[in-house]
Amino acid sequence: MLKKLAAATVGTVLIFAAGETLPAQAAIIRYDFSNSDRTLVGNFSFNQAAAADDQFVTVGEGLKIYATFGGRTYTEADDALAAVFTTFSGEIPPNQGLGLQYVVNAFNVNAENFITVDSLQSVTYTASPVPEPSAVLGLSVFGLGLLARKKQQSAKSSK
Repeated sequence: MLKKLAAATVGTVLIFAAGETLPAQAAIIRYDFSNSDRTLVGNFSFNQAAAADDQFVTVGEGLKIYATFGGRTYTEADDALAAVFTTFSGEIPPNQGLGLQYVVNAFNVNAENFITVDSLQSVTYTASPVPEPSAVLGLSVFGLGLLARKKQQSAKSSK
């Protein structure tokens, strides 16, 4: 009983200590995107603080892009001038001309438009949650506690 109480206390202290010592950070925002016929699929992510400054997030501000089209993978390295236009909170609402600006030889993405030599299609964006670091730490401590408890119970049952 005393060991369980000690483990719970240590876990709680670690969670609060991490929350106190880590500086407040904006969340990482991730969007999945695709064109109408899903021949282009991908995602991009950025720090919400970069969008809060001017509604414009660049590769230099940490924009990460991963896309596949025509059997090839594309990243932010393929367009160093890529950017995302968002609201001040990092959102990309539909039909407002906001979204990814990405130009490579095979295609262009201009907000809600996917452009190739042969077609013009629409692009849709779907926000994907990214877990907060403190939540990951808390879940890790909780999981370790469950493993320790299971191990303790198996040790008791083998005696």
